Amino acid sequence: MFAVICTVLKYLPVLIVVDYPIGFNKHQGQPIMTTRKRKVEQTSTSTLMPIAVDVDLVRFEKNLLQIGFFGANDARDKNRTSRRIEQIVIRNGNKIKVAAEFRGSEALGLPSTTDRDKFIALLKIVSEERLKTGFISNPIRFSGYRLIQELGLSRNGEIYEEILRWGKRMTDTTITSEHVVYRAAKKVYSDEVLHVFRSFRRTGSSNLSGTERQENYEVVLEDWLLENLNQRYVIPEDFNAYKQLTRPTAKGIFGNLHLWFHASQGRPVEKDYSELCNLLNVQAYPHLSKIKSTMGLALNELIAIKYLSKWDVQKMTSKAGYKVVLNPGEELLSILDNTRSERREQPLGLLERVPEQAVRKASSEELEAIELLKKHGVVPAKALKLVAQHGVEVVSDTVEYLASQVSYGTRKTIDNPAGLIIYSIENALPVPTTFMTSRKRKAVEEAQTQRRLQDKRAAEMQSKAMKDEMAYSKWIDEQQDRAVREMYSEEDLTRKITQLCRELSQRDERVRRMPETAKRDVAYRLLRKELSAEIQLPSLEEWQVSSEQTRLF
Repeated sequence: MFAVICTVLKYLPVLIVVDYPIGFNKHQGQPIMTTRKRKVEQTSTSTLMPIAVDVDLVRFEKNLLQIGFFGANDARDKNRTSRRIEQIVIRNGNKIKVAAEFRGSEALGLPSTTDRDKFIALLKIVSEERLKTGFISNPIRFSGYRLIQELGLSRNGEIYEEILRWGKRMTDTTITSEHVVYRAAKKVYSDEVLHVFRSFRRTGSSNLSGTERQENYEVVLEDWLLENLNQRYVIPEDFNAYKQLTRPTAKGIFGNLHLWFHASQGRPVEKDYSELCNLLNVQAYPHLSKIKSTMGLALNELIAIKYLSKWDVQKMTSKAGYKVVLNPGEELLSILDNTRSERREQPLGLLERVPEQAVRKASSEELEAIELLKKHGVVPAKALKLVAQHGVEVVSDTVEYLASQVSYGTRKTIDNPAGLIIYSIENALPVPTTFMTSRKRKAVEEAQTQRRLQDKRAAEMQSKAMKDEMAYSKWIDEQQDRAVREMYSEEDLTRKITQLCRELSQRDERVRRMPETAKRDVAYRLLRKELSAEIQLPSLEEWQVSSEQTRLF
């Protein structure tokens, strides 16, 4: 019989079996989510196609992301029982400092990535209960087996003990909010001491070996968290994509990508490296090579799941240190687009995967943007790539603005107009909102036409939305200029711009060939962009709420 079985197995195709066992550190006894591959002998040429992983959306509470509640440190590191996150934000036109301080016990430590894993699994269970009743209510009950199943781990006695320690740590950790935790129901930022879990307890029984263990748990969420979940003050995250990550830093960055690229409308974002490390609670390194060999590995994991398309680490221009430049990936853009409450008429742009022969399938607006770039000397392949990566709006507005500043028709003014255009687009240099582009002019004309043709109420709502967006853009411009004025006096700013022009010219031939006025404009916009990135500015939606509240008083 054994010989027959061996003969049959000899002709079976190869299978790559991937499972997710629970591993343990023998010194510290903590469960570790790992991926292990097993290979079965192959004698056939049959190939199995990979199975697509479905999107499994979980709504993650915004505050816990923004304040860095779950550090990317290891939970077993109990040396630190407190940490503090400070941020500079703009509220009601005023720059203020807000902070969140976390305190835990020496026995349990502070929440980390492994706690975040279990918290997302809990939110998955909670979301299914919400579908049945329409809202979330206390207490929340679940079985240990269900939580383990959501995490894709193996059952054993130690994992149940880890769930208990997780619940205790979440209950034990204290958050001191200094005007940073937002309470959606009351529409205020709290200045109080908070917790995440009000209580956590388990019930169940097991045999001596733990193999027949049956445990259930009960969680009571604090009022502020329960209110925010019911008010949908949340960010949708794909749990299946998250479970593909293995590095704590990658998991820590994962949720924030949704916030950052939602605020930037899918355009590249820049983050101060040292501030990002503080938010994630990981060590910051002073040398570029070390930064790339540590955080770079986490960013590469995010590229692997297509949440980033590329990343870079660059020197800061406004101060010493480095910044991390992130470009969104197609999977993240898809999640943001599909979960957008109000889809904008203008798409985020073609994805990088669009080949050159797909130009004929591009929209009329994309073709116009490509032709506009070609008209100013950008080769067709590069023009297609710029439109694909940065979108029609950015390309058109940038070209029109630069054309108004410099006479591109004569080589006496600038040797390489295409280089200036490419440099400005690739570095996301902002176009002043006071500059009336043809796109804005067309939008105003279309709004006026719609106002005459449509129902008066609908037209007024559209007009208000457009006015709000233009007012918000102008307000952002003012805050960016204000950041520069607060950092430099006129004399210091002149010296800084001169220094930047010299440094940019040394690093980039395109800048070196620009006329002096164009160089100084590029340097100022680059400086303004970097300084404003250090301030947490509200999104359009948050600004609209604060503006409405201001008008009430």
